[in-house]
Amino acid sequence: ALPAPARSGAGLRALDEALLRAAEAFDRGSGGESAVRRRKSPSAVVRKMAGPAGREYGVRVGLSFGASAAVAQALQPVHWYWLPATAVFLVKPDLGPLASRVLCRAAGTVAGALLFAGLAALLPRPLGLVALVAVCGALIPVATRHFAAQTAVITVLVLSLVMVGGEPGASWSRITETLLACALVLVAGHLPWPGGHRGGGVRVRIAAAREAAQVYVRHVLSEDDDRAGRWALRREAYRTLAEARAAVELAAAELPVLARHSDGSRRVTVVLERLVDAATACAVQVDDTGRVPVRDAERIGGLLAELAA
Repeated sequence: ALPAPARSGAGLRALDEALLRAAEAFDRGSGGESAVRRRKSPSAVVRKMAGPAGREYGVRVGLSFGASAAVAQALQPVHWYWLPATAVFLVKPDLGPLASRVLCRAAGTVAGALLFAGLAALLPRPLGLVALVAVCGALIPVATRHFAAQTAVITVLVLSLVMVGGEPGASWSRITETLLACALVLVAGHLPWPGGHRGGGVRVRIAAAREAAQVYVRHVLSEDDDRAGRWALRREAYRTLAEARAAVELAAAELPVLARHSDGSRRVTVVLERLVDAATACAVQVDDTGRVPVRDAERIGGLLAELAA
């Protein structure tokens, strides 16, 4: 049982109501339908794939895979698939800044291969290698804290399995192919995009955050009494804002040749955050009194003008 609070301010009453809703949700063991994010329609998914960010990512993956596969066919190593697989894995957009993850992958592979070479010379075969595989498997959850450490552990694991299979010279091949893949991905990631457009992912995220914020602001200013709809729009606005902020921070951490394409994006996200916060403060008053305070409306209008500028 929760005591019934008696608050005087609209903000404190909104806080009490939110805490009560949270308690009820935990009591049910479910957030209810209102907490579920709206699923995107198949057409929206196709539009996202065919949009600027999707096209740019697809071309860069194709370049990385095609170039690495061509190099692998020319060199004809035993494990020819290591090179293109490494390149495609590195170019994934959700693994952090391109330059840092390429350097971490190269450093982790070299360190892991050298460590494996030393351990393989000391451990008995095959029981020592089997034990090494078991140890590496146990270390993977801990090594995921850093990409270079994770790469080193996985390199030792893979090379142990390969040597158990009867290929003692895979260490140097793995180092060579990883360094080649890193170089190819760096080149593909820095090639200028046709038409001079780069940073498509950042623009798409900011556009989505801007649209969600404006829909939320319009709903608040309309003084609609649909609270559940307003809360859903608020969650969507903050969720897309977080995604936009993450994309901007990721782009800013790239090498200067890549980071300069997202100049000014941080300022836009700051204004959007202030706008959504102002709309939320106004929504609290609407929930409490049923009308938009003049001061809140003026503040939102000023932020909209600043965003347009």
